[in-house]
Amino acid sequence: MPSDAPHPLRPRPIKVGYSRKASALMTGMGVVLTACAAVSVFTPFLPVLVPIGLTGLALLGAGLGALFRPRYLYDPATGALTVFMAIGPGKEGVGAEQGERVYFDGRRIIRELPDGSRHRVSLVGTNRDHAARLIQALPTEPGKRPLPPDGPAITGR
Repeated sequence: MPSDAPHPLRPRPIKVGYSRKASALMTGMGVVLTACAAVSVFTPFLPVLVPIGLTGLALLGAGLGALFRPRYLYDPATGALTVFMAIGPGKEGVGAEQGERVYFDGRRIIRELPDGSRHRVSLVGTNRDHAARLIQALPTEPGKRPLPPDGPAITGR
């Protein structure tokens, strides 16, 4: 019977979840929009019901899903970073599996594409403790300053 325990030499994947504030904001907006759509059933503004109701249900689902799903999943063994969509079951693999390089440059997380272009990985709405663990596990770009001994400063939120 296969064991679910990770191999002792293989590091565990690092999950970066949503912050509680982001989850509460999405859930709250979903409840408000769904309630507005329910109230519009009794008014002459019936055409407004469908888009507001669908948007409210999507935000409600995203907010509740943010409580249980990670936003990013980083596998230190392979260098693969998986980005999970807020709404829906979709996910996108970036990093080593796409020929990209994911690293921390001293201020932010960067994806370097095979053609040499660079894109910032957003940490807006993520749990700060989880993001700090991810930053500690990421390689640093050669020639850049190393991480400070007390850990990285997560700013810009």
